[in-house]
Amino acid sequence: MIKRNSRVAAMAFLAITALDTGCAPRSDFPSLARRPAEEAYRVMQQKQRPAPVPPAVVSEGLPERLAALLAQADAANAAFASRQPSATRTINAAAGAAKGTESWSVASVALTGLEKARSQAALPLADLDRLEADASNRAVEGSDADIKAVRDARVRVEAMVDAQSAVIDSLRKKLGA
Repeated sequence: MIKRNSRVAAMAFLAITALDTGCAPRSDFPSLARRPAEEAYRVMQQKQRPAPVPPAVVSEGLPERLAALLAQADAANAAFASRQPSATRTINAAAGAAKGTESWSVASVALTGLEKARSQAALPLADLDRLEADASNRAVEGSDADIKAVRDARVRVEAMVDAQSAVIDSLRKKLGA
């Protein structure tokens, strides 16, 4: 029992000592108010703010180039749309025909014609990829107006090509090719 009481007394003494070390009079610590050096640093930081970013301007010649690529994609899309009804009729007529038969071969040629028209719509995408890479390099150095313009055009052309691919895939399934 005595050993137990002495252990409790020793632990209580250590606990009181540990807690007491965290207590000190307020006057022993420095103030947390701003010091003159801190205020001078803040003022200096405000003076060194970067210059405002100039307004975003698209590079010279880019709008014309994008318009030409969009016109090329639109023309290819129109060519695809003009071939689609005939190809659809031909493929629907050949649906279920055995491979190598006359109707299957004619339908396969019609499907190939649609794929050719789609490839013409995909050509502007290659140019848009290159323009997007160039515009992303320019965006690192400053304005991002070029990359926004190129991406807008790219989204439009990709939507055309994706729609054409969906038509071709559905016709290919009907043909069984």
